[in-house]
Amino acid sequence: MDRKLAAILAADVAGFSRLAALDEENTLRALDLCRGRIAELVDDHGGRIFGSAGDGLVAEFPSAVQAVRCAVEIQRGLLDAQEQPPERHLQFRIGVNLGDIVVSGDDLLGDGVNIAARLQEIAVPSGICISGAVREHLDGKVPFALTSLGERTLKNIPRPILVFRVDWQDEIAVGGGVLDGAPLAGRSKDQPSLVVMPFDNLSGPGDEYFVDGVVEEITAALSRVRDFFVIARQSAFTYKGRFVDVRDVGRELRVTYVVEGTVRRGGDRLRISVQLVDAETRTQSWSDRYEGAIEDIFEFQDRIAAQVAGAIHPAIRDAEIELAKRKPPASLRAYDFVMRAFPNLWGRRRDSNNQAIELLRQAILVDPGYGRAHALLAWCHASSASYLWTDRPEQELDHARSAIEGAGSISDDPTALTAAGAAMSICGDQDRAATFIEKALALDPNNAWAWARLGWIAIFTDDPARATERFRRGMTLSPRDPLAFNMKLGMAFSMAMQGALSEAIAIAQDVVNNYPDVTWSYRHLAAWSAMTGDMETARWAAQKLLAAEPGFTIERYRALPWFQRIPQWQHQMAEALRQAGLPER
Repeated sequence: MDRKLAAILAADVAGFSRLAALDEENTLRALDLCRGRIAELVDDHGGRIFGSAGDGLVAEFPSAVQAVRCAVEIQRGLLDAQEQPPERHLQFRIGVNLGDIVVSGDDLLGDGVNIAARLQEIAVPSGICISGAVREHLDGKVPFALTSLGERTLKNIPRPILVFRVDWQDEIAVGGGVLDGAPLAGRSKDQPSLVVMPFDNLSGPGDEYFVDGVVEEITAALSRVRDFFVIARQSAFTYKGRFVDVRDVGRELRVTYVVEGTVRRGGDRLRISVQLVDAETRTQSWSDRYEGAIEDIFEFQDRIAAQVAGAIHPAIRDAEIELAKRKPPASLRAYDFVMRAFPNLWGRRRDSNNQAIELLRQAILVDPGYGRAHALLAWCHASSASYLWTDRPEQELDHARSAIEGAGSISDDPTALTAAGAAMSICGDQDRAATFIEKALALDPNNAWAWARLGWIAIFTDDPARATERFRRGMTLSPRDPLAFNMKLGMAFSMAMQGALSEAIAIAQDVVNNYPDVTWSYRHLAAWSAMTGDMETARWAAQKLLAAEPGFTIERYRALPWFQRIPQWQHQMAEALRQAGLPER
């Protein structure tokens, strides 16, 4: 058998089986269309497809540069080539490797091919991952930022592989070389940025590997959050062992926030302290402490990374909200309007929801193509309908659907995908909602809001046990989330559906006590109390509900679209609300 050096491109469709199950005929038609377009692009870049099976394909190229350029053109071309709704688009994951391969007739074999296939598996939907071998050939030859993801252990590959992500949606000037996680590479001017600094090891030198591992896992977890830019681990670790002022770090790496931490071992337990610091003012925006046994040290690393990422995300969002509030109106950009809207988004009061709608409309006036603003606007309109803050809930749902369609391509924004999915769920289309939310979690597995909305989808599709798991995951990731009350009520709802009414009532009572402005919680407390025969509490909650929402009727509540797949529970809730004394019409 002959051998040769070649660049290998491997691609497959993310979530293909699920898409095919939802709409097999149109999905297969879209796959054929995409394959045809990919074949043209491979040929245009001097390549050859030598393998295809199912929804995947493998191609060879004479150079790494041509392979990467082709990969980028594939991702760009497929955005516009598909006719189905954006949430049903086929999103390819692509891996590119340069290596020695074995020629067997028309087929190519060996590690060079296998590594490309494994790189494709770790790429996000519509993403491109390349090996370090490919990276070495790209300096000054492609106008895309390359972000180092560090060394990765790939399935069935005996040695770690240095992996880079191609940030193909953000072009940079060619000439100074491709940047490995440099501060300006692939960064939006409106996007907050952070670096995870090497943590201080307060134990012995034998724990250094674990401390570095925790930092690497946290960096990787935060890198999956598209709401902010994360400096690569390699740049951060140049500060290891040095005392530096966070303001210097901020200036040198051009970051907004710095994550610092310490790790201390005590016997078989570890304590990790983490804080988020504003790089300009040196003020602490958030901090927390995590403890646990180290029986499985890698599981502990993964868990801590997920919890830290889940907590830092809302902390940065809150800090950006405060920054936006301090800006004079004349300087507000679309991003600032959206950040000002955020505190009003969480379904607590009619007036705050209306303020959010107005701010999001202003954001869209500034930037009509800002998909996140459209998606969040959809969520606000859907909330208005769901919480019966309007006399015309169906009109609000129509506004929500229109806003989702106006969002355009939001496939790389987990927050926008979650908002669109949440709105679509309230509109009653749980399958389409799940498609949005699952894409959000593929991009950001630590997105607490997405897990919560996936929990509500499980409730609305009569799967309360799964809903409980999802709400618990969301609360673990972000225990101080502004939507904590929503997750708690979701957990209570799932428990009530499973017959655990006393536990559900206890949670609802806790929400009533701690979030008195969340008036829709009285619906649940009234109904569940009536179901247990506690009519005193049921009537009290009903009176509180009517005082806050005098237009509430059982008829309007029953008409909400998300009830359509749980008719038995719809009937039980309506009957319980009648017993509590709420009006039918």
